[in-house]
Amino acid sequence: MSAVEIAPRPVTPEQAAEEQSLFFALFADSFMLTTWVLVGVLGGSLTVIAESIRGGLMMSIEVFAYVLMRRLHRDQLTDLEFGTGKLEQVANLLIGGGMLAAAAWIFSGALAIVAGERNVSTPLWLAIGALTGATNVVVNFTSWDGMRRAVRSESSLVMLAQFKARTVKLVASCFVIVTLTTAALAPDVVVVAWADAIGSVFVAVFIVVNAIGILRECIPDLLDRSAGRSVRGAVDRALARHAADFHRLERLRSRRSGRAVFVEVTLAFEAGLAMGEVNRRISAIRETLLAEIEHGDISILASAGPG
Repeated sequence: MSAVEIAPRPVTPEQAAEEQSLFFALFADSFMLTTWVLVGVLGGSLTVIAESIRGGLMMSIEVFAYVLMRRLHRDQLTDLEFGTGKLEQVANLLIGGGMLAAAAWIFSGALAIVAGERNVSTPLWLAIGALTGATNVVVNFTSWDGMRRAVRSESSLVMLAQFKARTVKLVASCFVIVTLTTAALAPDVVVVAWADAIGSVFVAVFIVVNAIGILRECIPDLLDRSAGRSVRGAVDRALARHAADFHRLERLRSRRSGRAVFVEVTLAFEAGLAMGEVNRRISAIRETLLAEIEHGDISILASAGPG
């Protein structure tokens, strides 16, 4: 007897729009990354090389997010019982570590330029770099606008995070073009060197800030830290409303996995209470907890209290 195959869940028009906007952003980023690498390698501008490194690292996050979002929209990750948060955070941990290492290399290169130990790029390649930067601003704005129109309040955590990252990327690209244009137009080699160094340091700082943000978010989740005071306060408020329905709180555990908040509560009830009444009270408490905790996954266990 053959196994029954479950058809994938159809993608809604809103989800399809989100996927298309992220795919366009990836396609545009692929073109820009190739251009940045060529200009950086041939021209030698540290700012361009730094932007190439940043673009490659951030694009790796985007590729992972795109694949993950497609699978989420089609219910293809149902075997992950606690959601995809761990999967996201493991990838983010690796990428965040790589970003810090790249930033350290860029900082050392900037110091070498200021100390005169590293040659600056030629005016021609700096001008090409500035033109590439201008193109990058246009590409980032177009991608940002497409994602802005597709994102919704109920969008997945993956989509919301990508829109936020795209917004920051757009702002950063505007600063990069200023430093590249300054370096390309400056007649003094000292000004060129400082402009290139400042531009690369800015990109490095941008990488560090993003890396720290990624690591601060993923490490607590990977260590299964509690969901925090806000969740504990929500549980306390919910249980206070039902204080007469149970004997005592025996255990409370919580954790986050991406957007989902998992809460496990163990309550003691009177020993002689009928099972049907216990289930009714648990159901009422659970509904109150769900109303208090957004994206909550609530589990309530019962234990016998004193007779």
